[in-house]
Amino acid sequence: MKITFAVLFLCHYIVVSKQVSTPEDDYYWAGVVEFSFVEKWSGNVSAEENTANNLDKYLEIVRSVEAQPVDIIVFPEYTLNSIDSSSQVPDPEKGIAPCDDLQYAPIVRDLSCVANATQKYLVVNMVEMVPCDNLRTCPREDSSEFFNTNVVFDRSGVVIARYRKFNLYGEAGISVTPAAEMVTFDTDFGVTFGTIICHDLIFDLPALGLIRHGITDIIFPTMWFSQLPFLTAAQIQQGWAYKNNVNFLAAGASNPGVASTGTGIFAGKRGRIVTVMNHQDDVKLYVAAVPKVNRPQAVIKRQPVVKDPVGMKDLMLKRDQIDHYAASDLPLRNNEYYSATVCQNELCCDFTLNYTYYYPSTTQDFYRYKLLVNDGHDSKGRIACAIVACTNEMLETCGSRFEDPTSVVPAIQFNFIDISGRFPGGDNVFMVPSGVDTSVLPLEVEEFEYMEHLYVQDGNQTLQIRQQLILPRSDLLTFGIWGRKFDNEDHRDNSDDGATSTTVSLLTILFALIATVLTK
Repeated sequence: MKITFAVLFLCHYIVVSKQVSTPEDDYYWAGVVEFSFVEKWSGNVSAEENTANNLDKYLEIVRSVEAQPVDIIVFPEYTLNSIDSSSQVPDPEKGIAPCDDLQYAPIVRDLSCVANATQKYLVVNMVEMVPCDNLRTCPREDSSEFFNTNVVFDRSGVVIARYRKFNLYGEAGISVTPAAEMVTFDTDFGVTFGTIICHDLIFDLPALGLIRHGITDIIFPTMWFSQLPFLTAAQIQQGWAYKNNVNFLAAGASNPGVASTGTGIFAGKRGRIVTVMNHQDDVKLYVAAVPKVNRPQAVIKRQPVVKDPVGMKDLMLKRDQIDHYAASDLPLRNNEYYSATVCQNELCCDFTLNYTYYYPSTTQDFYRYKLLVNDGHDSKGRIACAIVACTNEMLETCGSRFEDPTSVVPAIQFNFIDISGRFPGGDNVFMVPSGVDTSVLPLEVEEFEYMEHLYVQDGNQTLQIRQQLILPRSDLLTFGIWGRKFDNEDHRDNSDDGATSTTVSLLTILFALIATVLTK
């Protein structure tokens, strides 16, 4: 009798533990993976061997003790396979669990099997191979097309969703769908997810299309290449999640030597739960309880962040081309209340600041600041009103960091910042709050206030935005308002954005390796 009871209890425990969350719960449990992809480019192993090695690590993560409470796990972009080890993916409409189906590659079969064995939802980015047929023109001689694809497995290992990236970024050999697909999937814990990939984040479709359709939880595999002053990974992830007030699950590829890192879980306007910017490559699962958007009583349980401005020197950061922005110097005076209006063409931004200047010695390095404005009429449609750190008085140094962070002193403490402007309104413009510190981390949501008000007159829409820093900071690299105009959606495949670039990243890695050798 005791043995029977023990067995029944064990069976009950296994069943309960395999579905942690229900529709009635205030939370669901999510895991996001930061995954090192350095071996992918090493050239020491074949594409098939590298994919097999990565798959083993993926399976180990899913089976790990840390993953036991998790309902859904998200893996990064481009860290599993490549064109040379691509696989077909089942059509989600057919309800196929490819676990034992030999027509699919081991990566698809084994992921289906482990999803079923562990009873977890898995979102895995992979290079998908699609054979060409008489209905489509094939761009390659081998009669195949390849897509950068998010594949979603449910708890039974069935492929329930498949999203093919629409906004590419230097991804040689990768095709796109004729139109952006807005892909969603339902879960047994009462949450409907939308999924996008990397560069999609700064375009209207499909990302903002999902928001307009009422999706409250976004899954975001990425191989982001961070750049200052506005597009470091966690900075734009938090800004996007905050603006749209959605749960945002970001899984980042990890190779800090080429500016690639950035993993997090964000709860909309309630701020981060997990935020990771690494200066060393890493393979790690980050687990958190995510409050459902329609449960305001759910308490956010934030995990500690690592503040390490010295260590972050090992994280390479690209620099955005901001030399054409309108700029005004912040005066270096003590106990200063300062106001200025900076304009570029018709866009004017008002800056009001209270700051303290500590008069560093002539032997100490310190950041100066400029007030920057960009009206969105450049080739990328970028709009900005912001305060940005510079290493000297020249605009060309804004968005750069000192090479030796140990020599830098906090010479300016911002006690209060108010930035406001009137921007074009409508669906073709998207604006977010933007802020990042010397640890390359976004500000906590309690440190700033971001307000928007839409005015409509004679059919014309104007967006009044105010961004305020309300708690003192002496380690700012950027603070302000950033966004994009979507008038010219031929911006796709623009390799100057801080997102995935398979072609560009290869060159960057070579330069990084050469630089490392030369400095040793």
